[in-house]
Amino acid sequence: MQDWERLTRQANRAYSNHAFTDAVDLNRQALMQAERSFDEDFYRDAESAVAAAAVSFLNIAESYTALGDFISANTQFESAVNFLQTIIARPDMDDEQRDLIMRTATHIRFEWELFTQSHSKEVSAQSRALMQSLTNAVSISTAVMRH
Repeated sequence: MQDWERLTRQANRAYSNHAFTDAVDLNRQALMQAERSFDEDFYRDAESAVAAAAVSFLNIAESYTALGDFISANTQFESAVNFLQTIIARPDMDDEQRDLIMRTATHIRFEWELFTQSHSKEVSAQSRALMQSLTNAVSISTAVMRH
């Protein structure tokens, strides 16, 4: 947990200094650390382990939002929910741990809903642009393959 805390502090400093790309990178490192030690941390202190992962996902989403990369931000919310679904499916969960994960998932869904309400137009516009560039790339490669 100490590495996660150190990386998260560095990421928060980077974010405060408007170094959003650095904040994404540092938060990703923090998330990898939280995931790497999750099993061990979860059985020692479930609340801290779940909070570390959730905070990392949300911080990455916030940094991507600051960069104007709304698709990547949206993906972080989805990844956070998927991560929690994987954990809650474990057969060795007790009721208290399940409740903790459900509360965390509810919080993430709430944050995701706020994000969606605030940035749905940007996500749609970026999705359309991404699909258009993919369509163009396919058209070009198809034309090249025919000649």
